[in-house]
Amino acid sequence: MGESQVLHRAFYSPALGREKRYCIYLPSSYAARQDLRFSTVYLLPGLMDYERTWIDKGRVHEHMDELIAQGRIGEMILVMPDKDDAALDETREDTFATYLAQDLIGHIDATFRTIGVRHHRALEGLSLGAGWAMRMALYRPDLYCSIGCLSGGFDEEIHALVLQRKEHLRRSGMRFRIGVGTGEQEIIEGNEEFARFLRSQGFYCEYELADGPHDWPLWVKQIRNSLQFHYYSFNPR
Repeated sequence: MGESQVLHRAFYSPALGREKRYCIYLPSSYAARQDLRFSTVYLLPGLMDYERTWIDKGRVHEHMDELIAQGRIGEMILVMPDKDDAALDETREDTFATYLAQDLIGHIDATFRTIGVRHHRALEGLSLGAGWAMRMALYRPDLYCSIGCLSGGFDEEIHALVLQRKEHLRRSGMRFRIGVGTGEQEIIEGNEEFARFLRSQGFYCEYELADGPHDWPLWVKQIRNSLQFHYYSFNPR
């Protein structure tokens, strides 16, 4: 069957006006079977991270290989884009959203054998990336079927946006997963409350409180469950 691959690539983002880098995980069948197309999970980094951090610190490619070998999930593509200063600039939030929703997805779908429809595309983020994952769920529910947020923060504006757009989100069948660590005392209550809020509005939402602080040992534990969550969002039992 061959081995999985991790590629380090770059492309030009018209929205940001610059070249942006990303890593991409391709499962073992990608090279071996040219007739196959794959679901895609996009993994957004935290504030201090870049496109290689999910690989270098999270070892997400190794977790994917193990979960596939154990029969817990099937093969998927993972895309790990670099962040950008626009993600932190309120005046450029629309620009960053366009980069994620149009430039990045357009490039990946045109370059690799993805299944380029929303019910085979997911978005996961940690810390800063978790906030952006939730924003994209609300702004562009036509693009993703499942959203994962690790160690994120959810303010009143996010709650209000969910209420404002809940009918469209419900019709789309959007699924959510919220994860937080026992060492993140300042955000545990907010994460628990947001998960309850999503369920109260009729959404499927998984919630996990795992041992650990706001750091990679926690996120390594969480990402294994997140990958399974997204796989079963693509392939409901």
